[in-house]
Amino acid sequence: MSRRNAVTSRRAALTRAGAVMAGAGALGLGAAAVGRHLREPADLPRTLINVTDHGALGDGAADDTPGLQRAIDAAKSTGGTVFLPPGTYRTGRLTLHSGVHLRGAGGDATTLTLRTGTNNAIVETAPGASRFSVRNLTLDGNQAGGDGLRLNGDDYEVSDVVVFNCRGDGIASRGGTAGPVRISGVRTHNNDGHGINFTGPARATFVDCLAFENALTGFRLAGESTGAAMLNCHGWGVRQDISFDLAAPAVRCVNCYADLNGGTGVRISRNDVQWIGGVVLGANYTGPGGEVGVRFVKGERPGEPAGCVIDTKIINCGTAAVDFGADGGFTTIRASLSAISARCEAGADGRKRIVFYGAGDVAEIAYVSLQTTDLTLVGVVDDRRSGRFFDLAICGADDLSDGALGTVPYGHLIITSLRHAETIRARLAARGVPSERVSCL
Repeated sequence: MSRRNAVTSRRAALTRAGAVMAGAGALGLGAAAVGRHLREPADLPRTLINVTDHGALGDGAADDTPGLQRAIDAAKSTGGTVFLPPGTYRTGRLTLHSGVHLRGAGGDATTLTLRTGTNNAIVETAPGASRFSVRNLTLDGNQAGGDGLRLNGDDYEVSDVVVFNCRGDGIASRGGTAGPVRISGVRTHNNDGHGINFTGPARATFVDCLAFENALTGFRLAGESTGAAMLNCHGWGVRQDISFDLAAPAVRCVNCYADLNGGTGVRISRNDVQWIGGVVLGANYTGPGGEVGVRFVKGERPGEPAGCVIDTKIINCGTAAVDFGADGGFTTIRASLSAISARCEAGADGRKRIVFYGAGDVAEIAYVSLQTTDLTLVGVVDDRRSGRFFDLAICGADDLSDGALGTVPYGHLIITSLRHAETIRARLAARGVPSERVSCL
């Protein structure tokens, strides 16, 4: 199956099945994680400015830049709401000021399309801007310039906005001091940069956002975005090699969905990151570049990442469910082995008997995860270690055959060595163990 067809079929399956919900514990943590960030929008300023009163036509043909900017500037001194009636507004870069709220008539009704030849963002806030918002419209980059929405400041809200077809990022923040920021109901797709590239301010909240088919990552949280909270966000796409790039400390993702077809679902490089509930869903992709559910990479400081918590379901990742390559330690992971359980048939004694190949740290974490499944570990194989793995003797590869480790029968074998996974796969094939009996954690 091709990468694109695999993603399409999984889209349909997810739609039919509905959202995958985490348990009550995860939901409770979600409320605690983001509750202090959520707030009712402040009453809109009484000043209402219609862009058509300042010369904007919204006919998809005229250059509406001057009329749109005049309307925005008219609200600069006192603050106010700048309203864009239904239509398509061709424009160059627009500068949004503090206290100004840009409103469309809905994402399917109001579109700002970047004018051909404009090498800049569609909407950019003035440096240090605050108390502004952008809502209910679509930003079409028209493959003509840079980012869709470029944010410089704090204390703002972006909601119900669609951003696509930009040559840069869909939405890009450029820092700011710590202040309430809420981004909700945003959809970014088919941009040549990141879907959302957020580098601050700290403690921002993202709710019900979707990023797909962007050229770089779906969601990238880095720089000064420490303590950001993400709830019910979803990243997916063949073109998008990383769904979530969590490159800031203490980012918390609750009931989020990383849906991948090759590449990486969740990449973590800083301390104290949490991914609770939701799902990381692969497509059993085994082509170039591989497919990893959760990957730890080196952070900005020595010893990072460390102290992370991963408690989620990881399914159908062709290379590995988790790559611990750069984990600095003290990370807790409980990855569901339900997909392996579904492929493992029960033996004559009614047990689903499995063997680990690899007796290192990954195997120890997998052993703990087994306690919440119906799988039974009956043997361990390792090419470099001897002795015991908990209460089981560690065996060599010579004791292994299709369906048995020595005289002990098994139904499925799990590779629990990430660095040597491909070598082990080849060794198993040489010993007659069929690939359908083998999984890699």
